[in-house]
Amino acid sequence: MELTNLIKINLKNIPGRRVKKKLVVIESDDWGGIRMPSRDVCNKLIDAKIPIVGNFDLYDTLADKKDLDLLFEVLMSVRDTNGHHAVMTPITNVANPDFKRIKDSDFTQYFYESFPETLKRYGRDPETFSTWMKGIELGIFIPELHGREHISVQFWMQKLRDGDKRLRTAFEHEYVNVQMSDLNPVVSSFRPELYFDNPNQIEYLKTSITEGAGLFKDIFGYVPRAFAPTNSIFHPVFEQTVAETGIKYLNVNQFNPVPDKNGNLRSKYYPVGSKSIHGITYYTRNCSFEPIIPNYKGVDATIRQMEAAFRWRKPAVICTHRANYIGTIDEKNRERGLRELKLLLDTIVRKWPDVVFMSSADMLRAVHSND
Repeated sequence: MELTNLIKINLKNIPGRRVKKKLVVIESDDWGGIRMPSRDVCNKLIDAKIPIVGNFDLYDTLADKKDLDLLFEVLMSVRDTNGHHAVMTPITNVANPDFKRIKDSDFTQYFYESFPETLKRYGRDPETFSTWMKGIELGIFIPELHGREHISVQFWMQKLRDGDKRLRTAFEHEYVNVQMSDLNPVVSSFRPELYFDNPNQIEYLKTSITEGAGLFKDIFGYVPRAFAPTNSIFHPVFEQTVAETGIKYLNVNQFNPVPDKNGNLRSKYYPVGSKSIHGITYYTRNCSFEPIIPNYKGVDATIRQMEAAFRWRKPAVICTHRANYIGTIDEKNRERGLRELKLLLDTIVRKWPDVVFMSSADMLRAVHSND
């Protein structure tokens, strides 16, 4: 490993509270939210000269029952020192645009639907959502909050009102992430929910946080314990709103991107494990596992990051994305992702027989139980 990378993966594990056990958490972003509706839509967008950028937009879509069943098989194929299966924490967006109502309003108003409603409208297997709940019951698939949508709603709606031709064409196919050259690159594909470039946009975003947490409770039956903002973009102005929902833990980078009043990003240092004035505890991820990306280095790269975490007696919190495990558009994508996940899990339990698999919430409660 390059010396610079070795230094980096060790340095980021120095701050924060230490633990005696080797805890492993798998946090997987983007569940619940739409991306590419189907292979057919992808082809139509390409024919319309709308560029599809990157593997995420090519392969990522709402998970079907088969995606979940096959993922659960892999998670349940290993056990930790306590006899428990591997656990994935799907970081979940709970709503998607209601395209019909938005269009009926002539793009003057934004409307959303819950992601279980989107599952039905997309024609996913009728048992897909019940499979989510089965994962919760089995203790292997425990959702936390990613936000209401994975969409920069206010920017998207403004561009739709402006009548951008490519964006309107994509809208007809229920695709959002069209790159716009005249927007700040941070928001050019409308991905970060909590990005703003004008203070007047803040109140809307506070409402989206509150509604997202409420919808999460309605869907899953419990208040989310952890919140991981989309694209990691978050401003301290939202912390009180997050705390008021009952959320206890906020996922951040140690140096996290924060928009200023003009939309420029600066970095804010978050001491890992510290609390905000509103009582929210900050936590971070220290490992990555993304078989879908072009420069994927194999499971060994993730294992080296875990070694650094355990060296400094920190939980190994692995970041991964739903796109790695979805086969609705291309089954080979799912096969590759699950094969690599299986290899990773087998390597973990072989290398560290005393490992303990945990959901994000259980790990955070264990680490901060004396707070």
